[in-house]
Amino acid sequence: MLASTAWLLLAATLAMPQEPGRAADRIEWQRTLADALAVQEATGLPLLVAVNMDGEVFNDRFAGTTYKDPKFVAATRGYVCVVASMDRHTAADHDASGRRIECPRFPGCTCGEHMRIEPELFARWFRGTRNAPRHLGVAKDGRVLFDRYLDASMQTAIDAIHAHRGTPPSGAAPPTALPALFARRDAASRSALEQRFLAADAAGRRTILAAAKAATNEPFDLLRMALHDPDAEVATLAAAALAQVATSAARPELEFALARVEDAAVVAAVAERLAAIGRGDPAAMRLAAHVAAAAAPAPVPAPWSGPWRPPQFAAGDRDAIEAALDRLEAQVRAAPGDEAARLELAIAQAALADVLIAEGGRRIDLWFADSRGNGEKVRSPALQHEAHALLAHVAYMTGDAAAAARFTALAQAAPAGARAPDPWLAARLLELALLGTVNGAYAAGEAARHQQLGIEVQRAIGLLDLLQQRGGGKELPLLAGIGLLEFTGLRREARQRLGRLLEAFPDSARAHEQWRQRLLADLGAEGLRQAYGRFADRAGATAAASRFAGEAALLAAEQHLRDRRNDVARQAYDEAIERLARCADGDEAMLDAAHHAAVLALAGRANLRFDAGDAAGAVADLLRAAELRPESLDESDGLLRKPRAIAGRIARDLAAKGQAELAAKLQPIAP
Repeated sequence: MLASTAWLLLAATLAMPQEPGRAADRIEWQRTLADALAVQEATGLPLLVAVNMDGEVFNDRFAGTTYKDPKFVAATRGYVCVVASMDRHTAADHDASGRRIECPRFPGCTCGEHMRIEPELFARWFRGTRNAPRHLGVAKDGRVLFDRYLDASMQTAIDAIHAHRGTPPSGAAPPTALPALFARRDAASRSALEQRFLAADAAGRRTILAAAKAATNEPFDLLRMALHDPDAEVATLAAAALAQVATSAARPELEFALARVEDAAVVAAVAERLAAIGRGDPAAMRLAAHVAAAAAPAPVPAPWSGPWRPPQFAAGDRDAIEAALDRLEAQVRAAPGDEAARLELAIAQAALADVLIAEGGRRIDLWFADSRGNGEKVRSPALQHEAHALLAHVAYMTGDAAAAARFTALAQAAPAGARAPDPWLAARLLELALLGTVNGAYAAGEAARHQQLGIEVQRAIGLLDLLQQRGGGKELPLLAGIGLLEFTGLRREARQRLGRLLEAFPDSARAHEQWRQRLLADLGAEGLRQAYGRFADRAGATAAASRFAGEAALLAAEQHLRDRRNDVARQAYDEAIERLARCADGDEAMLDAAHHAAVLALAGRANLRFDAGDAAGAVADLLRAAELRPESLDESDGLLRKPRAIAGRIARDLAAKGQAELAAKLQPIAP
């Protein structure tokens, strides 16, 4: 697809009221071939196809000079224009707010658009040859008017373009009424509509989105921006409109709508739309199936899903486990045939081995061996499901994956009326079942067995539900299950479960990293910062909560800088520095991590302060960073900037401006 005016040039285009949405000094490239053909049908103008590539003299002259020449631009007003180039000139097509990032070589397009259109043009008109530069004119009736390539002079193509241009219709400016704008596919009308949305207040945006439900022009760029709106109501209205008008071209936007929106009715409508377009789009059909699977998790078999019996010890409580071991060893010595007591002893032995792993203790293999030996002696049919669960856990922990899988399956096939299991053992069995389900899901996905993948997703969600409800699961198996949800497109479900997981594991760096990235992708930089603010408030003024909220604010600041929102970035840096300063009562590792993040935040803020004219504040931030953790001065932040390099740049600029005293303060840390 190909595009018109993007947000980076919003101010310039808004300054042209005579023709809203249209840049008078540049070629108006249409966003897609479908758009261009629709505009040609409506106007009767010939189609101008331009093909370009980087690094060749004529190509570079066309892109850098001819396409910017006012006379040439004026001639292109007699065409419907598209451009194809397989070279990318920007890292992404949209920023974190869903706004278009224009290609600097072909303003009006995104790079993805001028790349995606090339195969369509090749199939229609290139006659099996790829050449650049190339200029092709096509009449409304399909006749090729000219096809200029491999010419000795660029002027040959330029003359052909001038000779065959049509007469632009009078009154070509986009209309102002919303229904008319939502019916037109030309780039100027799309741009005018998007500019109108960006300039509107919340009420105005809601009015635009209400009209978008009846759109016939596939306004997906507009709806993408609206889905990223900080106002949840605006985003929900965008999702509702998308559910009415989306085609397979909007599948990424539909997936994002599922990740962002909480309204159950709108989520159902989006899923229904995915299923409808899935008849011709297998990826959409799979996502719709996964959404349906999430709504109907598979039940966990009894007795593991039923009430668990009262615990004989708290998980991880070494003293309680050792007390249980003493009692049970005496009981088994007194009654060697008491299989129930032997099973309880085997469970306690395995639980102690788990504790020793966490503590870095010794004789772990011996405790697992004793547990296995006792478990294998349990033959009573009434106890077999628990014995198999125990043997599955021991096999897994000692590296026998095949045995672990076999015993896990046997444990889940418990007979009717089997007794309620031990809570610690039940949690271990469910974790193994979850890990096996995750592995099965990935294998099904790789083998393109999509029906089986949906079944595994249902099983995984059922197991996650039970483990998170009972609070008995370990961190890594739960993260693996949540990772499967992300893999299958269930981003909102994954994000919500990560938030709940952190209630049980508030100090988990791994879980926080996954949650931060999920929040940033789904809710944006400010959504990330707000979610972590609520997390820190719930957790209280702990060092861990302050550290992780501070790191989230740092990540948000860096994203704001990418989006050129320096004012909001400064606020995020301020928050990061303040929260990270609260970690003074943390342990050594926690404090070191907080200091590292604080150094990056201070350097980032120093850069902003200096550029805003606060040289003294910038120097103070950099000196504070050097005091906190000198080794972090040579480590890169998320924007690949090193604090020492920032200090060097500021020191040089200060010296050049005659502020030698301030520059001298930075000399010890400047490169």
